[in-house]
Amino acid sequence: MISFHIVKSIDREKGLLRRWTVFSQGKRSTLVQYLFGKLLWDELNVLENRVFWHLSEITTDLTIYLSLKALVLGTSKRDLRKRLERSIFPELKFITRQQYLTLKGRVNWIFLEETVNLRKVNKFSGYTKHHKDKGSLGPEREFISEILEPVCDVSEEVLLHYLTVGEFSLFGGDYVHPDEDQKSETVKSKKLDILRPIK
Repeated sequence: MISFHIVKSIDREKGLLRRWTVFSQGKRSTLVQYLFGKLLWDELNVLENRVFWHLSEITTDLTIYLSLKALVLGTSKRDLRKRLERSIFPELKFITRQQYLTLKGRVNWIFLEETVNLRKVNKFSGYTKHHKDKGSLGPEREFISEILEPVCDVSEEVLLHYLTVGEFSLFGGDYVHPDEDQKSETVKSKKLDILRPIK
């Protein structure tokens, strides 16, 4: 088994760190995937719910972050699952029901709640060295030019719009989601037919 930590809270005045130490057959990313999959396809129990909301991934993982915003804005789980599944955006990752059930049946987690004393740190004196002083803070860093930034990045706003609204603009055209009540034969159409232009 491997172990990793999930931080619950840090009290710097008292010097206390509260956390879960998790023992598992899978990595932290597996637990995150399982909990998000259970949120999409099932209901989190009390412990799972507490752990999930303490994961840093709920704000750093774009799919999880935008999915939670979509749910808060009123998108149903059913619609959210369909839109993630049909997504043409590589930034949005879909966890199928089969993937969720596989994780549920194969991996177990043990959560140990603990409180740890933080190391005492010397109080800040208010003085910092200038980089020209002897014993500098470190070499000045050069930043890579913004020219190397990807030009085809899709904004969070567009992705959230895709998950929450039936109609949105993309690449100069207006598109709508297929009706959510269409028969399964229509849903299983080719990936290129997922979005259709408004006439």
